[in-house]
This record gives sequence, C-alpha cells and structure tokens, in this order.
Amino acid sequence: MEQRITGWRRYTLVQPPVMILVFAQAITSNILTDLILYRVCSITLDINKTECSLLHKNSSCAEALRIDAQVQPEATLILTIKTFIESIFPALLSLFLGPWSDKHGRKPILIAGYIGVSLTYLIFSFLTVWDISPWFLLIAYIPSACFGGFCIILLGTICYISDISNERERAWQLAWMDALLFFGLIIGILVGPILFQAYGYTFVFGSSTVCCILAGIYVYLIPETIQDNNSKTLSSLFDVHLVKELISTCTKKRNGFNRYIVWCCIIVITLLVIIIQGEMTIGYLFTSAKLGWDVNTYSVYLATKIFLITFGIIFGVKVLTTYTGFSEEVAALLSVLSTLSCSLVQSFTWKSWHMYFSAIIGTFSGVAGPMMRCILSKSVPSEDTGKVFSLAVSIETSTPFVAASLYGFIYSHYMPPIYPAPIWLVSAGISVIVIFLLVNIRIQNAKSNSIMHQPLTQESE
Repeated sequence: MEQRITGWRRYTLVQPPVMILVFAQAITSNILTDLILYRVCSITLDINKTECSLLHKNSSCAEALRIDAQVQPEATLILTIKTFIESIFPALLSLFLGPWSDKHGRKPILIAGYIGVSLTYLIFSFLTVWDISPWFLLIAYIPSACFGGFCIILLGTICYISDISNERERAWQLAWMDALLFFGLIIGILVGPILFQAYGYTFVFGSSTVCCILAGIYVYLIPETIQDNNSKTLSSLFDVHLVKELISTCTKKRNGFNRYIVWCCIIVITLLVIIIQGEMTIGYLFTSAKLGWDVNTYSVYLATKIFLITFGIIFGVKVLTTYTGFSEEVAALLSVLSTLSCSLVQSFTWKSWHMYFSAIIGTFSGVAGPMMRCILSKSVPSEDTGKVFSLAVSIETSTPFVAASLYGFIYSHYMPPIYPAPIWLVSAGISVIVIFLLVNIRIQNAKSNSIMHQPLTQESE
C-alpha cells in the first residue's frame, strides 16, 4: 500500500529526473523548429542553401523575411502533425496506465515513459546526420508515443507526489515540481543554441539522449510508493475494466464529491494547456516574422520569461496560499489575470522590448497549474488518485494537438504584418473563459455545505 516518505527526501525523488527530462527537451525545442525551417527551405522548397542559411545567420534582413514567409506554412503543418503523434496515443494509453498504477505502482509507468523519450532522441541523433526531408523527422516520435512519452511521465510524477505528501503541503510540492520544470527549461533553452553553434544538430540531440537515459536510471533507483505482489502482465495493463473503474470514479455520485467542481477543474487545466502549447507552437515563428529574431534571440527571451514564471510560482504560492491565506481558487484567478494581461500586450507588440514587458506582466501566470492540480488531488480518495489524474492528464495531453492545430491555422492565415496580432487575442479570449470558470468554481464551492478539499471516504461498491 501507500508508503509515506518524510523529510527533505520528498524533494529529491521524482522531481529531479523530470527536471532533467525537461532540460533535454528544452535543449532541442527551438533547435528542432530551426531545423524544420531550414530543411523545408533547402529540401522541400529547393531554395539555395546559401539563401536558407540566412534563417540562421541574419534572420532580420529583408531576404530572410521573404524566405521565412514561404517556409512557415509548411513548417507549421509539420509541427502540428508532430504534436498529433505526441498527443493522441499517449492520451489513450494514460486511461489504462493511471488506474493500473493505483494497483501495481508508479515506477513501471515512469520508467516506460523515460525509455520512450530516450529512444526518440536517439533516433533524432541519427536522422540529423543526413540531409533528408523534414517529414522524416516525424518518425522519431513513434517510440515516445508508444511508451506514453511525457504524458505518462507527468501522470506518474503527479501521482507519486500525491502518494508521498499530505494535504497541507501538497500545493507546495506540486508548485516545487513546476518550478523545477521551468528551471530545467531555462537552462536548456540557454544551453541549446550554444551547443548547436559549437557542435551542430547531431550533438544537441545526442546530449538530450544521454540526459533522458540518466533520468530513467535515477527513477529506477527511487523507492516505490505502491506495494503490490501480484504479477504485472501485459493483459493486466490493457484491461478494459480499468477504464470502466476510471469512468465510474470520475462520474459516480457520492456524498461530499462535487462532480461539477471536479470537471470544471479539469476544463480549466485543459484550457490553460491550450494557451501554453498554442503559444509554444507559434512563439518563435511570430517573433521571427514580426521582429526578425533568430533562434538565439528568441532563446534569450524565452529563458527570461520562464525565469520570471519560475520566480512567480515559488513566490506566488508561498505568499498567496501560505502567508495571505488565499484559497487555491483565488490564487489561480490572480494567476489567470496575469496570463490575460500578458496575451494582450503580446497582441499589440511591434518592438522587441514589448515582448519582455509582456513577460514581466505574466510573471504569476504559472501559479494556476499547481493550484488546480492541488484541488483535484484533495477531492478524491488517495486510492483513486491515479484514476482521476489519468483522465485529467489524458485530456491535457490530447489538447496540444488541438492547440497546435488551432493556433497554427489562425497564425498561418493571419500572419504579421497584420496588427494587432489575432493569435494572441485567442489566448486572451481563452483566459476570459477560464476566469469565468474559476469564479463559478469559487461561488459553487462557497454554496456547498460540504468542504470540497477534504478527502472523500470510499463508499463500498
């Protein structure tokens, strides 16, 4: 059964390896987008390589901007399909793995996720050796999708943290996880371009492979929180009864279980992910076309933005929930207001410093995520944590494809120099919807006679 781990060790179990994984992804994130742009230019469109190299060396010149306008629609389509491969199958797989991990443990699904991501970057390391069509790069994402990828790793990490933490400190544990994720992003975004300039594409993806393997070994050495003596077979993994239990857990009416609020929380998390993933899809493309930024300039900006968000999470969670006593809903509401303001400034951007100003305004935009997950974790019995988060993470993982498709479609049809930029107004509109849902959650929770944040007592079947 559940193993309670106390002391400082709680901060050194699943959080460091997922930080290493995000670091590995951040090293390659902008580099991969840059690689796709270059290969679409030189191979798909058959433009002279000397001209295509301007996308690396002098992306702000008139010739580079002209080439960039031709390349971006094809590159956006490739990035959208990449997101589809990464999202759909892992989302379906998580519906089985979450309930399965409630019975058989968290470590097996975590290790599987790290193996899949390691294989993906290993394949990338080979594919970057040859000048082949950018469409072949999509092959690398198949192993990650089959093993669950980042979706399963996130699911296992959140469930593991819920297993080892009590209700009072769970919000801070989840916030600490997000802070480490953003810290890994900052370092990776800054290191990636340096490695690329010095050693090229193959070395960058090879470095990511090594990082993912080390993270997987780290997870293999941590203790398990669910003790199970039953055999773990493939048939037990893909048991349809697991999905039925998941659906029953999330939809069954029980005393003290406000399904309306729980589903509102899942919707809020999903909409927040749409904003994040959508903006990641078009962020570099927008700054390249509008401001003439190259990958190095964009990496510095993104690292600055993520640093501010990391500071906002650590400072915001401690101040808003610990010292001021605000509820999780109120803290999330203030966070989304920060996101809304950031999107509005970005929409009206025409100078480089406007993007940095938007990053300052959006400092507290990362607080909402851990707050909503904290509410979910406190709303179900501990033995059902995997089931509820399976559904939440499954929906959360499938939304990047929706986000990439939505943002990619709107951006490709309303690219700069259209002003104000419609794509950022989409984020602002979604933020308004989230604010409405958070206010509604707060009102419904205040009206409820039962306290939602107390753990539920499992009813006999």
